[in-house]
Amino acid sequence: MSRAHPTRQHGFSISEFMVAIAIGMFLITGLVGMYIAGKTSYNTNEAMSRTQENARFSTDILTRYLRLADYRPDNEDERLALLPPLTDAVDGCIAGTNCGAGFAGDADLGTTITLVPGSHAIHVKYTAPYGGLRDCAGGTVSKDDAVTATFAVARADAGDPPSLYCGSGGGDPQPLIQGVSDLKIEYGILTGTGNIRYTDHKASSDTDKLPDAAEWPTVIVLRLLVTVESGDETLATKAKEKLEDRPDRQFQATVQLRNRLL
Repeated sequence: MSRAHPTRQHGFSISEFMVAIAIGMFLITGLVGMYIAGKTSYNTNEAMSRTQENARFSTDILTRYLRLADYRPDNEDERLALLPPLTDAVDGCIAGTNCGAGFAGDADLGTTITLVPGSHAIHVKYTAPYGGLRDCAGGTVSKDDAVTATFAVARADAGDPPSLYCGSGGGDPQPLIQGVSDLKIEYGILTGTGNIRYTDHKASSDTDKLPDAAEWPTVIVLRLLVTVESGDETLATKAKEKLEDRPDRQFQATVQLRNRLL
């Protein structure tokens, strides 16, 4: 009787083993690359979503208060007693230039923050339409109170990111939205022909960036240009030559001063 011999076991050769390693490394490299690309895309989308949310909130809150600008009770005597003349109802300045002692909002912004040079600020006055309201700094407002709201882009400390601040009632200004790096305001002036002429915030002369004394009563609309920076480090370190890679985004909103039309 013959005895069956067991089947011999053969291992991989060195060449087969190296080919297998090469294929495995190729697959792993591809998977890692896909993961990194997906993670980067996710972070970029998240950063852009936060940027858009901050910009939307900035324009919404500015629009809310600007629409209240120059609101006064129906009684004309109370109007004149509660608020300064119409020309002072909406006022603005350009930080770093004519935002000094003459800026109407100095009392509201105080000295606890530093305005971002080149960014605009605006001072809004209105009468509270009803009680139970709160001003932009969180203070309680009663019906028919004369309210002020001063908005500006500033930093609490030199190393802090810029934010949109609001001061009201003489208290400490409060940061509303972090990451707002610039605010530009163009004033729409109603001309004698019924058209609207906007001031140019890029003008070389400060006097051309704001309406003059005679034009303030005819300012009926504002154009807001809000710039929001991304807090995502991936975006912040990318090359800025390409528009899609720039971390800052500018958003525009047009606000009608409806109480000027009543």
